[in-house]
This record gives sequence, structure tokens and C-alpha cells, in this order.
Amino acid sequence: MAPTDGIGAANGDGAAPIEAQPPGTIGCPHPPEDPVCITFDKGQEAAELEAKLLCTRILPGWGDLKPEQMQVSKVSGGISNLLVKVQPPAPLRPVAVKVFGDKTELLIDREAEKRTLLQLNALGFGAPVVGLFENGRVEAFLDCITLNPEQMADPRFVPHIASRLRSFHELPMAEPPGLPSAADAFDSTLAAEGQAAADGSRRSASGSGASAAVAAVAAAAAAAEAAAPGYRSALPRPSPQSSQWDAIFGWLEMAEALTFDHDPKKAEAFAKVDFPALRKELSALWALCRRVRSPRVFCHNDLLSGNILIVHGEPPPAGAAASAPPASSSAGAADDVLGGGWLQFIDFEYSCYGERGFDLGNHFNEYAGFDCEYGRFPTPEQQKAFFRSYLRPGELRDLAIALLASSPDLVSASAQSSAPASALAPGSPAGQPGPSPGPEGPGSGPDGPLLAAAEALVLDRLVAEACVFALASHAYWGVWSYIQARYSPIDFDYLSYSELRWAEYRRRREEFLGLVDRCFPQGQGQGGAAAEAAQRH
Repeated sequence: MAPTDGIGAANGDGAAPIEAQPPGTIGCPHPPEDPVCITFDKGQEAAELEAKLLCTRILPGWGDLKPEQMQVSKVSGGISNLLVKVQPPAPLRPVAVKVFGDKTELLIDREAEKRTLLQLNALGFGAPVVGLFENGRVEAFLDCITLNPEQMADPRFVPHIASRLRSFHELPMAEPPGLPSAADAFDSTLAAEGQAAADGSRRSASGSGASAAVAAVAAAAAAAEAAAPGYRSALPRPSPQSSQWDAIFGWLEMAEALTFDHDPKKAEAFAKVDFPALRKELSALWALCRRVRSPRVFCHNDLLSGNILIVHGEPPPAGAAASAPPASSSAGAADDVLGGGWLQFIDFEYSCYGERGFDLGNHFNEYAGFDCEYGRFPTPEQQKAFFRSYLRPGELRDLAIALLASSPDLVSASAQSSAPASALAPGSPAGQPGPSPGPEGPGSGPDGPLLAAAEALVLDRLVAEACVFALASHAYWGVWSYIQARYSPIDFDYLSYSELRWAEYRRRREEFLGLVDRCFPQGQGQGGAAAEAAQRH
């Protein structure tokens, strides 16, 4: 949902988290920092002059340049930040100066973001950071093309995006230690209340979705806001990046404390938000998401089309070539669709470790584009085409064999519901499953009908995982919009946007939850809630 930057880069190589490498190595860059705060209070020209002067202070070779020797052009003014390109005379190369939106520090831990960016640079993702300042950063500006929503959904591009996302999910990113998370607190609450939460029972006030630390900060923030409207909070708080659920429940706490006394029209719209009902709904959604046992990976969390680039004129970083789709994919061996370039992701403001399903569901939601045309959400077959490129060669078969071993009844039931009796294992009575898989594979061999049914079910379960987390994605950006509506100076109707997200949530809710019930029925899986929590952490 966050805005497009339109920049891309390749920088560095590495296989270990940055924290594990000695300072000063290629994998641990230390960009120069400047204390300037660039604002637009005095107008666009004054801000552009500050950006030029900043570049002369921190960038090698720029020190003797005069402001009139540099050209500034707007790359994007998204719905939460601003970005300009600063072009110096040749042979110096242009840079992008990104100015964070006002109050976005309430939603984004900028220190955590900085650490993430430097790690990702070393691992071949993102635009290389070449300078930092108080409310923004300077990044390399490379020749690239930004995808649009139609291209992102194009079957020619999908294999590249899916494979690159899988590489991103496998990055060895470091997880900084932090306070107990809101999701952890909610996990304990849900365990104490039992499965009633999944049925929509209301939780007590002491069992809110956010941790006590988040609640305390929210209360302090509300008091500070009442005393000094428009304040810039310096209060410590848990990083929203600690998980997607931490962000949702932490932002929900913040949103409940908001007031819009300065804007009667917004106040009227905001008064219609039923926070107790939202909390109850999100409690049930969290429980349903837990049932799919989505693996914990490093997630982008904002993989819209504007954050996917085709970069030209620069060699790809180590790992980018490895993420290209296999020659057997629909993209073909030459992959002319990239025009000789390579695929890059940018904008990691919301990136964190979390459940893989959120990244998948959020990406599919972004097929709608900024116009919110949610009819573009991919069909199950389109999602399965994505997953076939996301999975590594041979992985679908391996997952199917594992599923046959752990849940043979579920596979058999799925096979019976989707195939005629003649397609069952040889010798099986009509309507009965074939033999259980043995050491030589399912049925009469490793390529028996049950294996095919298991492979189909693996893909169905990936679809269900993505779809239920697509609901979580709507909730994430729906709550995010409440805070932006209060603090962002950008002319955008965040409250109407939030209602669009919640409307689509309600429209698809029963359909997507039905997929979970079918592919992850109650009682399936091993180890119950304890095993699910262990896998998540």
C-alpha cells in the first residue's frame, strides 16, 4: 500500500546477517549521516535547495558543486512520503533523496528500517543507501522500469516475481532482540480463552491484542496529543516491525486514542468506526490464520507493483540470477520480458519477520492497484501458477509426500471429492482410498494417484493460506489508514480508503474462511496449538 519510489539498485553480496560480520567489511556499510531535517514548510524550492546542499556535504565528489549545477525532479509523492531525484553534472551519477512523511515514525521504526536496509543491501536487495539524514535517506538512483499492476499480474512476469520473492523469503536476516510482542501477548490470551475466540467471542479488556507496553505507550501518546496537538513523539515503543500482528494490534491501540477535533468531517467519519467489533473480528481472524501454520520468514509486507523494478545497465547482485524462474516455466528460457534487465524489490519500511501467508495475500491484494479494483484478485488457478514458480524444483512433490505421510485421510478425502472413482488407486473399491503410502511411495508407486491428489492439495492449501492472509492484509492497511488520516499532511482521503479495504474484507470473508475450513479442517495437523506456536516462532 505504501507509495512507489521508482528507484532500484544492486549492491554487495553476503550469506550471513550483517551483525555477524566485522564492522567495515563489504557486508556492513556505514553511510555518512547529516543532522539536517528537510521540511516543506517554506515551500518546495526551499526543500529542494536543502536536498542539494545535503548532497554536497555527504557525497564524495559533490563537495565543490553549486546548487545551480544540480537539477531536482520529483520521482513520486506517494501517500506517505516524498521522493526527488537529484541530478549532478556528468560524470557524477544521480541520487534519490527520500523524505519521510510527517508522523510516519508512529507507524514505522526508522532505526529498525535502517538496519534492515543495510542488511538487504549486503544481500543484493534494495537501492543502496549512500547517505542518511534526520528525516530521510539518500539512495543510489539506477536506470529502471517500475512495474504497473497489469504487468505484475501478467503471466510472463509472474514466474520472475514468484521466484524472486522466494529468494527474499530465504534471506538470512538478523532478528534484533526486542520487547515481548503484541502477537505473543495475544497468543497467550487466545490460549487461555480457548477456541471460543475463533468463534467470535469477545475478549476482556485485559486480553487486548496489544502488549501492555504498547497499551501504555498509546495512553501516553494520547495524553501528549491532548496537551500539545501535533507533537512529535519521542516515546520508546516496541517496533511495529516485530510482526505483522504486532503492527495491526499496536496500531489499533493507537487508533482508538485518536481524535479529529480539528476536522469535523473526519471526526464524523471516524466516529462510525466500531473498535470493539474490530477487536472481536481480528481476534477470530488471528485464530483462523494460526490454523494454516504459515511458515515464519522475512517478509516484504508491501510488495505492490511500484516496489518491483526491472533494472538495466547494472550487473545483478549475487543471488538475483539464482532467483530467475526455471527454463520450464511459462516465462521461457530467454525471458525477453525483462529486456535483458533483472528484477529488484525496493521499499522495506514495513518489512519484518512474520508469517509467509501475509506477504502472499498482500501481494495478491495489490493486483487491484491504487484504484482498488479488487476484481483483479487472482483466481485459484492464477495463484497456483504463481506458487509453481515460487516452489523450488521438486519441492511440490516433496511437500505432497510429506502431506501424505502426516494426513493420509485428508488427502484421501480430497482425492474422492475431486476425482472420479476410476482415478483412485488400482484395486480400490469405488469411493475408497488406495493403500497408505509406504517406503516406496503412495499407492502402488511414487507416481500413484494419491500423490497427484496430494500435490493438488498442497497447492490448494497455499491458496487458502494466501487468501486468509489477504484478509489480514486488508485489516493491516485499514487500521494503518486511521493513523495516517490523523497525522499525514498529504492530500489523500485515508478514511475512505480504509473503508474500501474493510468493504473488500467483508465481501471475501466467508469465501476465504471457507477455504481454510476445507484445506485445514479442525483436528488436522500434528501437535495442536503448541506446535503451531513453535513453528511461528
